[in-house]
Amino acid sequence: MAGAASNLVVADKFGARTVDPRKFRKAPAPPMGDSFAPGWAGTNHPSYQLPGGGLLVFDLDRLTLADYRAMRGHYQVNISLRVLMFMVHQAEWKIECEDKAIQEFVYTTLSEVWTRLIRAISTAYWAGHSPIIVEYKNDAQANKIVFDKFKDIAPEEAWVNWKEVDGWVPPGRPNAIPPKIKTYDGINIVGHSWPIPPEATLWYPVLMERGDYSGTKLLKPAFAPWFFSQIIHLYANRYFERFGEPLPIGRAPFGDDVDMGDGTTQTGKEVMEGILGAIRNRAAVVLPNDKYAGALGANGQADYEYDIKYLDSQMRGADWERYLSRLDEEMSLGIFTPVLLYRTADVGSYNLGEAHMEIFMIMVNALIGDLQDYINRYLLNRLVDINFSPKAPRAKFIPRKLGKSKEATIRAIIQAMIQNGQAKVDVEDLGSSIGMDIKEVQMLDPNKDPNPAPEPNPEPNKDESEEKFELVSRPVAKFSEESFADLTTGIVNRVRGQVRASLADGTFTQRHFTPGYSRKLQSMLVGMGYTNTEAADATAAFHSNLSRWLQDAASMGANAYAGGEDEFARYFKRVVEAEFAAF
Repeated sequence: MAGAASNLVVADKFGARTVDPRKFRKAPAPPMGDSFAPGWAGTNHPSYQLPGGGLLVFDLDRLTLADYRAMRGHYQVNISLRVLMFMVHQAEWKIECEDKAIQEFVYTTLSEVWTRLIRAISTAYWAGHSPIIVEYKNDAQANKIVFDKFKDIAPEEAWVNWKEVDGWVPPGRPNAIPPKIKTYDGINIVGHSWPIPPEATLWYPVLMERGDYSGTKLLKPAFAPWFFSQIIHLYANRYFERFGEPLPIGRAPFGDDVDMGDGTTQTGKEVMEGILGAIRNRAAVVLPNDKYAGALGANGQADYEYDIKYLDSQMRGADWERYLSRLDEEMSLGIFTPVLLYRTADVGSYNLGEAHMEIFMIMVNALIGDLQDYINRYLLNRLVDINFSPKAPRAKFIPRKLGKSKEATIRAIIQAMIQNGQAKVDVEDLGSSIGMDIKEVQMLDPNKDPNPAPEPNPEPNKDESEEKFELVSRPVAKFSEESFADLTTGIVNRVRGQVRASLADGTFTQRHFTPGYSRKLQSMLVGMGYTNTEAADATAAFHSNLSRWLQDAASMGANAYAGGEDEFARYFKRVVEAEFAAF
């Protein structure tokens, strides 16, 4: 009876039936956290060997970070790494979160430090890993804690600080010794007496395998062609030096005495040595035409007693160029950078270049996807926990796929929406993107009267002025070009002062420059005949364009402006004048 009383009576489309609730219990939970694989933290395996024990190839596992750092100086390795870093930097992404406030805050925060973050993690593309110190600051305006700096530490001067935790022990074995599992617990740095805590660090191992926090060395497959390229470059230079000015070989009768015409006599050997030395000094050579009749030469004729030849080579410069180009291609393929990204094909196929670009985009998407997990786990989660709550909805970094196929699909969709009248092109934004001033022209219908008679007011008691436009708070007036020039000077001087202050305290790349003068510009536009709404929208677009330019200009660093604040202000003035020209 007790067992029957614990049953449940369920009514559904099959009628009332008795169900045992024990059948709906969850399965036992698996062991949580770090419980297994004590040797997961990266174990190196030997290279392939010949049956006799000799190495089949270079033992690449013996390479050090110093070797990879030296490889960065090669022109082919450098362009492959830079193209990879620049493509990751230009990737488009978004933030998804159930809470819109968290979503907007995280997107704004990450956007401001995106360039610094990619610059810091790019070390992993040649070293395999990038140890980074994350610094925070208090944003007084947003009343939030945000990212301030990402300090990329030299890989040779940092190593992981491990913490050992007890692993899983089967139940029923109280005396069993649990295995020790290593977990990440911050970064040790040369010069620090204690490790940096995990919440202030970001250790990014690119394409990590077997828990090896040193990451995957993208340059490792390119070492062999890089090594031979260095040797061949040195040897080829010696070869060009030798055969670019080849060795002259002279023949002369040693025993003959030659009257030099100045009362002196020299042997044939001494005369030929002087002639060969003069050749190296670009002097003219005159040899006697006497032939040795005692023997015939290789051509069946008597050879001249005095003769000069050059030690020549059968190998030409094109042979060296082909071999060095082959080594460059091997390095490029070793880093998985298709060669047609930076050079033309031998067959001149446009489709082949497109295929190489699409393959490279697939690789970049994979690397961004590998980075995505580290951004979500160790940056965004911390940001949400600090500013909101550990139980708040999670913000996720979602990258958009790169590639021509995506662009073609989007282009087709937008074109169809424009044709169907579901979308309209922003002419001003289009003009600014191509660097031209574009004005929208209103097309008149030839079948429609351009000056139609006013329609009668359906409500005689209602004032027609209420339906025209919204009320203007200032009288209509025409502002001269001098007014815009004065406003331009004020905006430029305001930003110049901000640049001067940021250069003085070293916050140039982190400073958020504000053009200001919003109310004055909006008032001027209203005075020109704009409605309040139109003036507000135009002012917002104007400041948005300037802020975007200022952010991009600051991301280049202070070293990009040799003239300091004056050079920066000169460039900025041109941008402001171009924006005002749109009005």
